Parts: sequence; structure tokens; C-alpha cells
Amino acid sequence: MPPIQRLIANDEACRGCEACTLACAVAHEGAAQPGLARLVVTKDMARYEFHIDYCRHCEDPPCLAACPTAAMSLDARGVVLIEDELCIRCGACAEACPYNAVYYLAEQDRYIKCDLCAGRPEGPLCVAFCPVEAMLLTAEEVTT
Repeated sequence: MPPIQRLIANDEACRGCEACTLACAVAHEGAAQPGLARLVVTKDMARYEFHIDYCRHCEDPPCLAACPTAAMSLDARGVVLIEDELCIRCGACAEACPYNAVYYLAEQDRYIKCDLCAGRPEGPLCVAFCPVEAMLLTAEEVTT
């Protein structure tokens, strides 16, 4: 079994530039619009603090368990994927996510979440484009 991949964000290293959100939006939607990204950078400029909301790729994903139509599935990397064709837009997955990492795009009437840039052998673009290495990708060996 391949190692399970996990995305790790370091809020203390983040400088709020949103290179990660732009890279994500371009990779998935073809547009440099942070609102289309599968992660969100929250800014507190008064304190110069930043927080990154992103999918933790949980070992036992509550979003997956909450989906009533099996529109969400787990791939070999341990990443939950959403099948648009099966999704009924009920929002149960978003409500179940403890990390606020499942997003509804109203203008497209669909839910999105991080898929670790599935199909990109080099890994997630948010990791590649973060200038301060606040986004990292790890791999955990699975023991059975």
C-alpha cells in the first residue's frame, strides 16, 4: 500500500500572500481567483497573524461518512474525492468537516475540497508556490 499523504500548514510561517490559494484556483479552475481555491487564508492584519483552513485528509474522514449518496470516495493515497455526478448538493459533507475545508461554489452549484492536486506527479501546487514553505506535504507509512 502506498504511503498516505497529508498536507500540513504552518500558520506561524504564513505571511498571507495567498500564493497557495492562487496556485490552487489556477490548477483546478483555470482562474487566479482565491475564492475558487480549495483552501482559505484568514488574515488578522491588526496582529499580523494568518490561519490556513485546509483539508487535513483525515484518517477516518467525517465528510466521507456524512455523504448520503457515496459521492465522496477515498482514493489509494487516502484522499477523499468528490464525484460531481453523484453529489446532490445537500451540504452534509461541509457540515461534518471539523476544519471547514469543504466549500460550496454557488456560481457553479458544486462542492469542492482539496484533492492534493490529483494527477499532478509533482504534488500540490500550493506547496510548490508557497514562498515561505508554510505548506508542506508529508507521507505516512500505513501499517496493517
